[in-house]
Amino acid sequence: MLGIVLASGICGLLLGRYFRVYVCLPAILLLVPVTYVVGHTDGLATWIVAFISSAVALQGCFLIGAMIRIFIENFEPRRAPSEDFI
Repeated sequence: MLGIVLASGICGLLLGRYFRVYVCLPAILLLVPVTYVVGHTDGLATWIVAFISSAVALQGCFLIGAMIRIFIENFEPRRAPSEDFI
C-alpha cells in the first residue's frame, strides 16, 4: 500500500508540473482499479484506506507541482532590453 501512495505522490508532482487541474479526475479514476487489486485480498477497509491515502497524496503533490510551475513561470530571469530586439 505504501508503494501506491508513493507512486501517486510522484505522479501528482509530475502532473502538477506539466498539466492543468483537469487531469486530476482521470488520474483519480485510474486509482480505483489499482487500489482495488491491492486491497482485494485484505478486505474492504484496506481498499478504502489505500484509495483515500493515494488520492490525497496525488492531489497534495499535484498542488505542490502546480506551485512549482507557477513559481518558475513568474520568476524567470529578466532579459536586458537590448536582448529583446535580437
